[in-house]
Amino acid sequence: IKASAGLNNLQILLPMISSVEEVDEALRFIHRAYAELLEEGEKVCMPRIGVMLEVPAAVIMAKTLADRVDFLSVGSKDLIQYILAVDRNNPRVASLYQAFHPAVIHTLANLAQELGNFNIDLSICGEMASDPVLAALLVGMGYRCLSMSAAALLRVKWVLRRLTLDEMQELVVIAQRCETAKECRLKVITRMRALGIGEAIAYKV
Repeated sequence: IKASAGLNNLQILLPMISSVEEVDEALRFIHRAYAELLEEGEKVCMPRIGVMLEVPAAVIMAKTLADRVDFLSVGSKDLIQYILAVDRNNPRVASLYQAFHPAVIHTLANLAQELGNFNIDLSICGEMASDPVLAALLVGMGYRCLSMSAAALLRVKWVLRRLTLDEMQELVVIAQRCETAKECRLKVITRMRALGIGEAIAYKV
């Protein structure tokens, strides 16, 4: 907080939150540090505080967490891993780590819908947004802040600029009707190719 004096651009993101108590305790520490700096005469501002939604418990409690913090960020890599109970670093089961899994699609879509009425910033980070197909799905769900690698930026921007919001929302409807990850992937990509986005999608179907 002291290091941000004069800049006032500090944001603190709390990782691996699984309970409201953890957020409340962290907020107490942050507010205490802020108050101590004010007592010392430092000209500082209270930073924006956010929570990383990385475990199913945090997703289920998202609306309660939204009442306590300034922004929420979905940690897609860990969240997918915990939803599917798959260690993505274990070669024996890594193939079961599937971003197109219906459970993942429904979880992310429902989360964005539930938080739609909250005046809170909702972003998503991890590898999901680096995939132009998944990025289109995420925007269709309601996510407006996507974190991705610099290498993926141009391709994702190219795809998103060529799809309307209605078309991306249509992709979400298609995805939510699927029962398997393979079916979801196939139908969403097929529809995107029909919309003229095939050249930016390096998938075989």
